Amino acid sequence: MSDLLDVRVIAEPPAAAQAVDRLAELLDLDRPVRGPYPSRKNPGLVRFYLTGRLRHAGAPAPGGEVKRLMRQVARLRAALELLTACQHGKGLDCPACEPVPDLVRRALAGEAVRPT
Repeated sequence: MSDLLDVRVIAEPPAAAQAVDRLAELLDLDRPVRGPYPSRKNPGLVRFYLTGRLRHAGAPAPGGEVKRLMRQVARLRAALELLTACQHGKGLDCPACEPVPDLVRRALAGEAVRPT
């Protein structure tokens, strides 16, 4: 039997990010943290996925790598939102503005994948 844990975190974005940071301190991650993805059932909530093994007591936590990556994701998403802001106050679907490309919409939702 494996001691591998698969953890899913669903919460509002600030709480989810804080939970992921704390969980990453308890786990030896086997994969990078995946997310944030929008919740399929509850608008306004996000999902993160972590896979790893429990750390042994006294083992050092990773040097803030998860926190650094989460801050970078937040900065990139904020920049993308600024670039797609509507000057008419109607958001991404404003009829007076140029349409927002589908890839940008997916990036804002956290679902964009780099084309191959």
